[in-house]
Amino acid sequence: MAVEQTGSSTSAFVSSLIFNLVIFAIFVGIFILLRNKCLNVYRPRTDNRLLPDHLKAPPLAPSAFGWFTDLLTRPKSFVLQQVGVDGYFFLRYLLLWAYVGFFGGLILWPILFAVNASGGGNKTGFDIISYSNNTHKWRVFANLFCSWAFFAFVVYVIYTELVYYTGFRHNMQCTPFYSSLPSSKVLLIDNVDQGLLFEDSLRRLFPAASRIAITRDTTEARETWEKRGKLTGKLEGAFTKVLSKCIKTRSKLEKKAEKGSDVEFPTPVNSIESYIPEKKLPTYKYKPIIGKSKKVFNEGLDELDEFNRKLDTEQGKIKESSDSLAKVGSVFLEFPSHLELQRAYQAVNKSDNFKKSRRFQSFMPEDVIWKNVGIGYVARKSKRAGAKAFLTLMIIYWAIPVAVVGCISNINNLTNMVPFLRFINNMPSVLMGIITGILPSVLLAILMSLVPPIIRYWGKQGGCMTLQHLDLWTQQWFYAFQVIQVFLVTTCTSAASSSVTKIISQPSMAMTLLSQNLPPASNFYISYMLLQGLSISSGMLAQVVGLILSFVLGRILDKTPRQKWNRQVNLSPPSWGTLYGSFGLFTVIMLCYSIIAPIIIAFTCIAFMLIYTAMMYSLVYVSGHTTDNRGRNYPLALFEVFVGVYLAEIVLIILFVMQKNWACVVLEAVWLALTVVAHLYFRRIFEPVLDTVPIGAIEGMYPCKDLGREQVFQEGQRYFVKESDSSKKSTSSDSYVGTKSDSKSGPGHAPGAGHEDAELDFKKMQLEDRDYSGMATNFEEYVSSGYKDGMRYVIQRFLHPKRYVNYSNYRPLMPQFWSLPLSSSLAATPRYQPPEITDDKAPVLWVARDQLGLSEELKVVCSEHGVSCSDADAVYDEKAKVQVTDDSYPPGYESTIMY
Repeated sequence: MAVEQTGSSTSAFVSSLIFNLVIFAIFVGIFILLRNKCLNVYRPRTDNRLLPDHLKAPPLAPSAFGWFTDLLTRPKSFVLQQVGVDGYFFLRYLLLWAYVGFFGGLILWPILFAVNASGGGNKTGFDIISYSNNTHKWRVFANLFCSWAFFAFVVYVIYTELVYYTGFRHNMQCTPFYSSLPSSKVLLIDNVDQGLLFEDSLRRLFPAASRIAITRDTTEARETWEKRGKLTGKLEGAFTKVLSKCIKTRSKLEKKAEKGSDVEFPTPVNSIESYIPEKKLPTYKYKPIIGKSKKVFNEGLDELDEFNRKLDTEQGKIKESSDSLAKVGSVFLEFPSHLELQRAYQAVNKSDNFKKSRRFQSFMPEDVIWKNVGIGYVARKSKRAGAKAFLTLMIIYWAIPVAVVGCISNINNLTNMVPFLRFINNMPSVLMGIITGILPSVLLAILMSLVPPIIRYWGKQGGCMTLQHLDLWTQQWFYAFQVIQVFLVTTCTSAASSSVTKIISQPSMAMTLLSQNLPPASNFYISYMLLQGLSISSGMLAQVVGLILSFVLGRILDKTPRQKWNRQVNLSPPSWGTLYGSFGLFTVIMLCYSIIAPIIIAFTCIAFMLIYTAMMYSLVYVSGHTTDNRGRNYPLALFEVFVGVYLAEIVLIILFVMQKNWACVVLEAVWLALTVVAHLYFRRIFEPVLDTVPIGAIEGMYPCKDLGREQVFQEGQRYFVKESDSSKKSTSSDSYVGTKSDSKSGPGHAPGAGHEDAELDFKKMQLEDRDYSGMATNFEEYVSSGYKDGMRYVIQRFLHPKRYVNYSNYRPLMPQFWSLPLSSSLAATPRYQPPEITDDKAPVLWVARDQLGLSEELKVVCSEHGVSCSDADAVYDEKAKVQVTDDSYPPGYESTIMY
C-alpha cells in the first residue's frame, strides 16, 4: 500500500507539473501577445487621467521579454513611489521568504537529504528524502539540530525585519510630505465616556487640538443619503435603457425605409413617448418581489427631488445646531501638526479617562466606515462579538468541504473502504494524477477565494472603524482560515486517508502509521505550490480577470455612462489583508515541512519568486492604490510567521513522541518554549512603537537604541499632567507652545518652498531639553552613518539592524516627492465628517447624448421635477450603445488626494 501511495504521489506531481506548465505557457503567451495592444488592461497606470504625473507608470521595453529585466532592475525608490508603502512591503515579504527558503535549503538539504535517503524506509519518489524514509531512531537528532538552526534563523529574520519596518515607518512619517498630510494630524477616539463628550472637557485634555468634532447619531440623514444614491443609480439605468430602446426602434424603421418598405416614423422625433407608450415605461422598486413598483419618469424624479430637499433640511439642522442629535461616543481631534497628533496619540491609552477607548490615526475621510463611527459602545461590543462568533463557527464548519478535498488527494487509498469508488483503481495513471494532484488544488483555491468577501462583510458588521482597521481584521481572520483549513485540516485528512485501512485493521499501530504518512502528505502541497507558482502567477500577468471584466462582463453589465467611466478610469486596488493571508500560508507550509519534507522548500521558493515578479508588474502597471495602510500589514504578517514556527516544532515533537525518542521530545519542547519567549519579547518591544512615532524622531534625532519605546512611554505618562497645566494659561491651540505649523523644517516638519535637502535643516533645529541618551548627537556623525551599498553593508545591517534605522539610511529608498510638503490648499481640503453631512450637492443624472434629441427632452423633464441632468461627455454610437468621450468626467466630479 505504501508503494501505491507513493506512486500515486509521483504521478500526481508529474500531472500537476505538466498541467501547470501548459497553463503557464498559455498565460505568458497571452500576456506577451496582448501587452502592447490592450493598454487599458495591461498598462492602465501609464496614462490614467486620475493619477498625478509622478504616479503614472513609465513605459517598459516593448520586446517580448525585455520588460522582465527592465522591471526587476528598477531602483527601490522607483518601486516605492509606484506601488506605495503597502505594495513595497508586500513585495519585500515575498522576496524575504524566498531568500529565507534559499538559505534554508543550503543549510538543510546537504544534511537531511543524506540522512533520509539512507534511512532504510524503502520509499520511492520524493518520499525517499523525507522524514518518513528514516527508520533509525537516533538519526532524528539530525532533524532536531537542523530545526534549531533553521528556526533560530527564521526568528532572527523576523527580528531584523521588525526593526527595519519600525525604523522605516518612523522616518517615513517624519518626511515633509507625510507629516503634512491631513491623515497625519487627525486622531479618532471611540468609546469616550459620556461625561467627556463636551468640547470644553476635551479642550482641557487636548488643548493643542485645532478642531474638535464630537460624532452624533446621523442615522436619519444617512438613510436618506444612501437611498438617494441608490435611486440615482436606478434612474440613470432606466433612462439609459429607455433612450437605447428608442434609438434602436428608430434605427430599425430607417433600415426598413431604406429597403423600400412603407414606414411611418414616430413624431415628434425627439419625444420618448413617440417610441415607448407611457404604460411601458420602466418602473423601479427598492425591495424585490415585495417592494412597491414606482414609475421612473414621474414618481422616481419626484422622489429624488424629495430626497434632495429632505437631506438639505437635515444637513441644515445639523450645521446650525447638532444638540438635538444623540452623542455616540466617538471624537475626531484635528491638530495643527504631526508632532501634536503623536503626542496625543501616545497619551490616550495611558489615561484613566480612556480605558475603554480605541485610538486611530493615519486615515483619510474616505477611509472611515462612518456607519460604525455612529454607533454606541454597547452596540459596537455586541456586533463585534457576533461577528467573531459567526467567523469562528464558519472556520469550524468550513472544515467539512476542505476535508473532502484533502481526502481526494489520497482517494486511491479510500477505495478499499468505499466499494463504489473502486472503479477509480482502473483509471489510467495520468487521469489518476489529475484527480489526486490537480483537482484538489483547484477546488481548495476556489473554496478559499469565497472566504475574504465574507470576512470583510462581517468586519464591517462587527464595527471596524476604518478601511485600514478592516484590512487588518481581514488579514487576521483569513490567515486563521488558511492555516486551519488549507494546512491543518487538509494535512490531517490527507495523512489519515492514506493510512485509514491499516489503522482499522491494526488500531495499535495508529500513531506509527500516522507518523509515517504525515511527511508524504506534503505531496499535496507540492502540487498546490505548482498551481500557485505557475498558474496563479502567470494568470496575474495575463490579467485573466481584467480581460474578462473588460471584454465580457464589462460590456454586459456596464450600460450607463457612469458605469462605463468607472470601468475605464477607476483602478482596482489590492486587498492587502487578503494577499498577506493567502501568501502567508506559503510561509507556514515551508516552515512546517522544512524539516520533515525539505524538498518543498524549493517549490515554495520558486512560487514566491514567480508571484513576486507577477505582483511587481501588477502593482506598478495595473493596480490602484487608494487606502494607505502605511505598511502596517507587514509587521502583522511577520508576527503571524510565529504560527508556522510553532506548528513546525509541534509536528516534530509529535513525530518524536511517535518514535518514543524522549530525548528529542524534551529538547524540541525546550526549543518551543524559547520560541514562545522570543515571540512575547518581540511583542513587548515592538508593539508600542509600530503605530507611534517617537518625539525624538520628529525633532530630528532618531532614538536608535530602543526605537523610541522609552520616549513613547514617557510622553504618554506626562502628557495629560503637562497639558492640564498648560490649559490654565490658555485654551487656544494657536498659543500652545510647539504646535505652530510653521516650525523649523526637518525630517519631521514640512520645509518651505525650494528646500531640496531636508537634512540640512537638522543643523538649524532648536531642540527642547530632552534626554537623547543612546542617540547620535552630532549631525555629521548622523549623516556619515548613512546608506552604503554592497554585500558587506547588507551583512552588517543584518547582524546589527538597530545601527541603521536613522533617516539617512532610509532616504535613498524614499521617493523624491516625499521631501516636499503637500500644498496647504490640499492639506486643508478634507473634512472629517460623514458624507451625509459633507455631501451638500444634489446629484446630477448622467445620460448619453443622441442624434434624435431625446436626451434634450429628458433634461427638460428632469428640470420640471427639480432634478439636474447632463448629457455631456457621453454619446450613443450607431449600435445604440453608450460611449464616454476621451478625457470625460462625470458631472459634478470632485477629485480626491492621490499620492
